[in-house]
Amino acid sequence: MRADTRLFAWVLAAAAALPALAAAPESKLPGPAEIPAGYRHWTHVKSGLIPPGHAAYASFGGLHHIYANDRALAGYRDGRYADGAVLVYDLFDTRDTADGSLDQGPRRHIDVMVRDARRYAATGGWGYAEFAAGDTRDRLSDRQRNGCAACHRSREAQGQVFSEWKD
Repeated sequence: MRADTRLFAWVLAAAAALPALAAAPESKLPGPAEIPAGYRHWTHVKSGLIPPGHAAYASFGGLHHIYANDRALAGYRDGRYADGAVLVYDLFDTRDTADGSLDQGPRRHIDVMVRDARRYAATGGWGYAEFAAGDTRDRLSDRQRNGCAACHRSREAQGQVFSEWKD
């Protein structure tokens, strides 16, 4: 499947999850408490660009980098994510340069997914958190956390993970 087709499918899945997000009860769902130290030294899985004008731009637009700890990297390879797998989605604005190229701009936010089937049973075994640039407090509400889980369930066959490992 082409990258733009996969991205469009992802956006459709996110849109399909919105009704579940709106109906999700508030329930004090736990999320990862902090940004993992040293995540930029983990395995870099991929980078991607969601440009201005794209349907997903408001929430996920910009240049993103995805990092995986060792347990998450094993999950990418075999499709099963063990407890302790952690993924970090580091999102940046973009800026045009004087020579007409596109460069990484300021950070927008950092999203974290942590696999713990018992602790995060209510959200499919994954805990979700989002940290605004320069902030160390998770800003997701329970409804947003439920929305993350609903959208990620559309990727059940891939361990509820959108990104894919490319050798």
